[in-house]
Amino acid sequence: MNILIINFILNTPSGTETYVYELAIELHNRGHHVEIFTLLKGDLAKSLIDYGIHVSTDLKKIKKKPDCIHAHHNITTLKTAGFFKKTPIVYFIHDRTHFHDYPFRHPNILKYVAVDYNCKDRYLENGFEDNDIEIIYNWANLSRFKQRKTISETPKKALAFSNYMSQTHIFPFIKEACLSEGIEIDLVGSGNGNATTSPEKILEQYDIVFGKAKAVIEAMATGAAVIVCDFRGLAEFVTPENMFHYRKYNFGMKLMTNTIQTDLIVREIRKYNPENILKVSNFIREEADFMSIVSQLENTYLKVIKEYDNKKRGKYKTSYYNYLTIRKITFILVMKIRLNYHFPKSYAFIKKVLHNLK
Repeated sequence: MNILIINFILNTPSGTETYVYELAIELHNRGHHVEIFTLLKGDLAKSLIDYGIHVSTDLKKIKKKPDCIHAHHNITTLKTAGFFKKTPIVYFIHDRTHFHDYPFRHPNILKYVAVDYNCKDRYLENGFEDNDIEIIYNWANLSRFKQRKTISETPKKALAFSNYMSQTHIFPFIKEACLSEGIEIDLVGSGNGNATTSPEKILEQYDIVFGKAKAVIEAMATGAAVIVCDFRGLAEFVTPENMFHYRKYNFGMKLMTNTIQTDLIVREIRKYNPENILKVSNFIREEADFMSIVSQLENTYLKVIKEYDNKKRGKYKTSYYNYLTIRKITFILVMKIRLNYHFPKSYAFIKKVLHNLK
């Protein structure tokens, strides 16, 4: 198959960018012709190009007409659907609130996908029918994230693993809680200036990991205990009792209903139990196996290609209002991101001036 994956940006190891990076490489390794269209290229794009995968910011430079488009983000989907007018699309929502994941409607979209039930609700609240939305969960690449041989009887080291935490934001509460329990604590992420493209090399060093979504799925796969939390709030220690429910919601924002404060974090740390941690790790390694999910995606692509060839079209048509809204708001966001990307000092100065004018 010729598969075109599209994503708003491809730069840092976070969110859909990591998702695209891993998926593109595996599809390439399986013999598919994979290309990527993005509005902004950065380090991850360069890594994929070095691997032999074509990444372009210009749809005219895509080398082969795709058989299927794996679509992230409404603005890139809008652009791509307008260019490849006779190609079926599988459209994904990864985020419950971000504007770029506001559902886009187009007759070439034959399959709408959410990564969890929280994202599925976003479709439903915007006029989509329940049976038209498929859940395809996030994964852990088990060939990278090996399960440790033993799980420590008591936690000694913890990791706050997030691009949204910093030494002055959220992390101080986690640090205070861990130190009060005699646990060493580190912080890794872009907010701390030390984001990593190789989390598999560090996760096995930690007994407890604080974070959300794909980051903690990978942590659980290694046998680390997980406490779900991030800038949206605090959830709970992942246990055999709540792991099915937490999986349904991608270990994400829907679950983080508690305020991040030291005493509540200490309460969760004290739930540490090696036997339960192993059960959770075994569960996630079975449920979130990367290879199985990529096979599921391949079957989805093949299905929509066949349906499109048989003249099937999506029932959710593009509306003029939806089109104009996406174009208008995204134009502003794109300009902000381009300015920050190419002229970070100027962007920081403008933000400061505007803030002072409020």
